Amino acid sequence: MINMVIFIGIISVIIFALYFRDLKRNPLTTKKMIVIAMMSGLSFMLGLIQFVKYPQGGGITLFSMLPIMVLSLLYGRTAGVTGGLIWGLLSLLNGAYVIHPIQFFLDCLFGPMALGFTCIFGSDKKYKIILGSLFAVTLSVFSYFVSGVVFFAQFAPEGMNPYLYSFLYNFTSAGVEGILCTVLISIIPLKRFKKEVSIKDTAA
Repeated sequence: MINMVIFIGIISVIIFALYFRDLKRNPLTTKKMIVIAMMSGLSFMLGLIQFVKYPQGGGITLFSMLPIMVLSLLYGRTAGVTGGLIWGLLSLLNGAYVIHPIQFFLDCLFGPMALGFTCIFGSDKKYKIILGSLFAVTLSVFSYFVSGVVFFAQFAPEGMNPYLYSFLYNFTSAGVEGILCTVLISIIPLKRFKKEVSIKDTAA
């Protein structure tokens, strides 16, 4: 477990280094920062409405992932990842379950930040939006999965493999919500919305 924690710690440093490099290359305008703040706050508010609540903070909320995913499609990866970072930090106000710094990174930072990659395939075609959404959700759920295996194995029912437990826990919570958000985002008239707010297509 110690080796796993060290490995995750190194990956965490690399991820943040790449993020700050992107932030330097693509500085956020005042307009973007305002929209990021609004979308992050909306995700936080939607996260307070839980339809299904699991132990240790998991569950299914009222499409709390959606604003960050839309933010990524509208303004690009840097804005989306920043919005996810702010949303993750805001989750501390709602009593996020934290037992270790690396677990905090995986559950409260990287998990939400991963949704910022929704735009990775672009946003000009519907299939690209769907593929990007599924990719971002998979990346986010994988972060929660790793956290579950490393830090929450003791909560697995007796005789159940910790990997299976973490997969079932996270897929039936964040995974299901992510799929529902992907379905919803696929029917949103994104092009019309972009035109109305004068946003050009972007995937960066």
